[in-house]
Amino acid sequence: FDGPRLAELAAFVPPPLDTWAAGQLRLRAAAFQSGAAPDGGGSGGDRSAFAAFVLERICGLDAAAGAWTRGSRVAPAWGRRAVTGELVKPNHLWEGRRGAALPVFLDGERRVGIGRGRRRVSQALGWLRAGGDHLALVTNGRQWRLLFAGLDYDAWCEWDLELWFDEGELAPQLTALRTLLSAALWTPPAEGAAPPLLQAVRDTRTGQAELSEVLGERVREAVEILIREHGEALRALVEGPAGDRAGLPPRGAPADPGGGAPAVAAPAVTPAEVYRAACRVAMRLVVILFAESRALLPSDNGLYHDSYGLGGLLEQLERAGGLPGDGFAAWPRVLALFRLVRAGSHHPELPVTAYGGALFAPGAEDAADGAARALAVFERACLGEQILPDRAVRELLRLLTRTTVRIRQGRAGMRAVVPVNFSDLSSEYLGILYEGLLDYELKTAPPDDPVIFLAVGDQPALPLSRLEAMDDAALKALFESLKQRRDQEDENADPAAAAAAPEPPAAAATDEDADDPADARRRDRTRAETWARRAAQVAGLVRARRGRATPERRLAYERELGRTARRLVARVVLPGEWYLVRWGGTRKGSGSFYTRPGLAVPTVQRTLRPLAYQPPAGAGGAPDPAAPAARWTPKPPEKILELTVCDPACGSGTFPLAALRFLTDALYASLQHHGRIRPDGARSLVRLLGIADERRPAPERLVDELIPCRPEDDDFEPRLKAVLRRHVVERCIYAVDLDPLAVELCRLSLWIETMDRTLPFGFLDHKVKCGNALLGAWFDQFQHYPAMAWKNRDGGDRNHTNGVHFAKGARSAALKMFVKKRLTPDLKRFLEGRTLFSEDLLQQAASAHDAALAVLRQMHALPVQDAAERARRYRDDLIGSPAWQSLKEAMDRWCACWFWPPDQLACAPLPTSFAAPPPETRAVAARIAGELRFFHWEMEFPDVFRAPESGFDAILGNPPWDIAKPSSMEFFSGIDPLYRSYGKQEAVRRQSRYF
Repeated sequence: FDGPRLAELAAFVPPPLDTWAAGQLRLRAAAFQSGAAPDGGGSGGDRSAFAAFVLERICGLDAAAGAWTRGSRVAPAWGRRAVTGELVKPNHLWEGRRGAALPVFLDGERRVGIGRGRRRVSQALGWLRAGGDHLALVTNGRQWRLLFAGLDYDAWCEWDLELWFDEGELAPQLTALRTLLSAALWTPPAEGAAPPLLQAVRDTRTGQAELSEVLGERVREAVEILIREHGEALRALVEGPAGDRAGLPPRGAPADPGGGAPAVAAPAVTPAEVYRAACRVAMRLVVILFAESRALLPSDNGLYHDSYGLGGLLEQLERAGGLPGDGFAAWPRVLALFRLVRAGSHHPELPVTAYGGALFAPGAEDAADGAARALAVFERACLGEQILPDRAVRELLRLLTRTTVRIRQGRAGMRAVVPVNFSDLSSEYLGILYEGLLDYELKTAPPDDPVIFLAVGDQPALPLSRLEAMDDAALKALFESLKQRRDQEDENADPAAAAAAPEPPAAAATDEDADDPADARRRDRTRAETWARRAAQVAGLVRARRGRATPERRLAYERELGRTARRLVARVVLPGEWYLVRWGGTRKGSGSFYTRPGLAVPTVQRTLRPLAYQPPAGAGGAPDPAAPAARWTPKPPEKILELTVCDPACGSGTFPLAALRFLTDALYASLQHHGRIRPDGARSLVRLLGIADERRPAPERLVDELIPCRPEDDDFEPRLKAVLRRHVVERCIYAVDLDPLAVELCRLSLWIETMDRTLPFGFLDHKVKCGNALLGAWFDQFQHYPAMAWKNRDGGDRNHTNGVHFAKGARSAALKMFVKKRLTPDLKRFLEGRTLFSEDLLQQAASAHDAALAVLRQMHALPVQDAAERARRYRDDLIGSPAWQSLKEAMDRWCACWFWPPDQLACAPLPTSFAAPPPETRAVAARIAGELRFFHWEMEFPDVFRAPESGFDAILGNPPWDIAKPSSMEFFSGIDPLYRSYGKQEAVRRQSRYF
């Protein structure tokens, strides 16, 4: 439970135990621990009797609250089959009003959930999920563990009998046990409602998402610090001289269908690219914090903690925070950590796997990508370069490791700063953090006009000159609209309350003032506060007291007005400074919308269950897909491992993570159900393939796995599932996204989920890829010249193309002129000389496809841990091969024709030169492909598209239908209501307007 939920549960604290009950508890607890009965007999160690006494007499779950059944009297209907095949049933069962039920599982091991005690906990969790329940109690009499089972996660809290008494008195831990196991928390308030305890757990899960949203805002603040501290160097990069752009004509220049294209300089780095680079640096820090919290980086190693780790760095900076002066040693240490994560270390004192990955790839000053050039600015730590001071690094780490939570107290509330426990956040919450960055864009204040952030609503940023030009009516309307917006977000907040927030430090005391021209800074701050005084008076944020206007009252009024004005101005951005402003068009323009785990998990389970499980027979012997999940039978392991699941808009990996968890559990259940696990001495042999599959070619076979423990050992299940996760990720999960950083975060989320510090970040480069899932070519298309690409090009985008604007009608006129003067005559000559179909291109595609399959077979034959060799073969033998590069260039060129800019028609491909175009044409096509990121499914995933009727077994999200197997369409009814209502063809037509 989080803090707010614990405060709510405090209302259910029961009254203190009476003297007799407290004495009986002491007597029975001592007897149970010693094994002697309270009357001197030998039955005191009976955990069933002791558990019954505690639950009925101490927790109040007696006959007045509900009915107990125990042992063999528990109805057979409460028995459920575990994945291991055994029948599991609670030892005790309490049933109360409105369907309330508390199942209790007794354990004979010394420790609950530890060692051999894991088995009973695993059985209880499986029992809960098999019946759709969520809460149960597991106890051996000494430890009492309350379990919660979600769809693909679990949580627990525990009490220890030895801590129930504190120097003879009843301890607070016993009060907590009595509170959470009270009848009031387990009884639903109404028919069909959730019990208060279950609702509190669900609200805590929601609170985790809220915590991630707050942390996402703090990540945004960290990005702003990075940009602000490197402001001068970044401004020189953005405003500096443009470099050569491969001799391409300027974007937006007048079209010249018949002439050549003049050479121009490349554009400077854009603010959007600077922002993207800063986001990459901030997400590096977040990922490292996730990895350190899960021991995926050696945070327990003294050398790592003291010399590299972020946790150790923050501790050192906090200790030195009060010292005078400011150092510059922290940021070089952070950059060294980035290099350590990327390249690894083989030193015996600091063993770190080389994780690689695009997220930690270094920037380059001469890179063609503007974001890579901006990234190089953040990575400079040499003498004489602009570098982050230690105070800024300390502020960065504080933002990322601390957060504010809202705690309600009655109708009011307060905010508290608490540390962030990254180990409590699931991997998919990386997406929530990244989502918070998508709503902003980077701007600079006008050269002669500061920008003011108002401490009202969502802190709008407005130029000071615009605010000063508002009359009284406009100011009242502004604050009224901001108040209404804030009221929708928070019923307890309004402009006056925002103005009453803690006052920021005085402007003259900031560190920035010491290094900035004092006159200009003081003038802009004075102007802002002068306007704020007027705005506070007009908006009624400060009201004069009634009565005679004495000098004392006037002075008090002026003081309050000054304080309110200073609080109203949250921030002043000086002319020319960088700042981030919220703008929803960034997310909408890229089609980026995050799917919460609460929606992704049930969607994935509903979609994949018919693929991984066989439904039971219903009435008449026909399969019953509506049967409860506990009655479905897992398919053989090889069938599950043959499944291919794709998310064509994966974002940071919410759907792939849910699919990984579901398929891992299904594979584990399948191995148990089909008897594929057998002891082999002190080890276990796990056969992932049946006898019939031994006939497959060796590179396509999965070897048997040896688990270094026996099936009955307590650590067998977690060890086996760790191995199965790697197989599922390697063989079943595919993902694509347009955003490179989101793709990298998806890979990292999957890596974190595997919980294997020996695996690198980049071991999924061939499964999770960057590209536009809706723009690409197929092998039976690209060898035809796309003559229709030059027709019907208006389509609601008349006056601009890829951000370049044209005069009204100029775009259409240029295309018509090109078709008439150049395309039509050339097409006639082409038709007279040969056919449109090129057998050579089709053979080239087939040959490249077969070669790619061969490389993937070789990669699959390598161990998952051999990431360096797998990456080399993928990089050099597959995507680096001349055949693959030539084929991709041809398919990119075919797609580029549909998006060819009208101002570059002079070098547009023609039918006679389409197969072998000049360098200018190749350059423009390559630029278009780079901007739009064409994605050719048959090339990118050749192991999925082996035959004309092949494709993915399941597609998550709102899919492009062409990439699915025809036989899998029936399962899409669980994802897309269009298909369920209208069928495939009509669904495709209706979805086309969104594509």
